[in-house]
Amino acid sequence: MDPTVIAALLSALAGGVAGEVGKTAWTSLTSLVRRRFGDNSRELAAVEATSPETAPDISDLLVEWAHTDADFGEALTSWAAQTAENIGQSHDVTNTISGNARIQGPVIQAGDVFGSITLGPH
Repeated sequence: MDPTVIAALLSALAGGVAGEVGKTAWTSLTSLVRRRFGDNSRELAAVEATSPETAPDISDLLVEWAHTDADFGEALTSWAAQTAENIGQSHDVTNTISGNARIQGPVIQAGDVFGSITLGPH
């Protein structure tokens, strides 16, 4: 179980990247945590409060829980694989620069970006 993959998915979902597909995936994840820990658990509250900024920390918790509970780990792995596939299929992106475009700096053309893009020294 790769925490980086889970963090990227959580960040994308918390940021609203995948629209309805993302909402369905989010509901599926919270249901998974709810089944494991209960409706009023701290664990569920932590997952429900996930934001793009807290996604890496929540990912670490999910992976930790997966290591201590094989059934949860299997379900989380399945969720991550299905979610990644669904997000990838949720839309097409076409990037084009044409005509009389005058570009005087870097250009990034992308579909989904799960993480940061930094141009120049930082």
